[in-house]
Amino acid sequence: MPADEKAILEKKIAAARVKLEKLQRTTREMEIKLVMWDLMSGRRKNLDDLSHDFVDDLPEAIKKRLQEAWELFGHIEGLC
Repeated sequence: MPADEKAILEKKIAAARVKLEKLQRTTREMEIKLVMWDLMSGRRKNLDDLSHDFVDDLPEAIKKRLQEAWELFGHIEGLC
């Protein structure tokens, strides 16, 4: 394989890895949001079936969503 073809393939592989990592982060965020919605709606009663890593990520995600809600509330309150 010529060097230029190899370089092109390596570049495509690197770009695909970046895209994969972004998709994995997005998927994780969506999974966390779904679990939070399930907890709030009562469809989920516990976290027993989730991995420890997932459960460890929940408090930070909840904190982030609360902060976003307070910022939105403050923005709406400022409009009144």
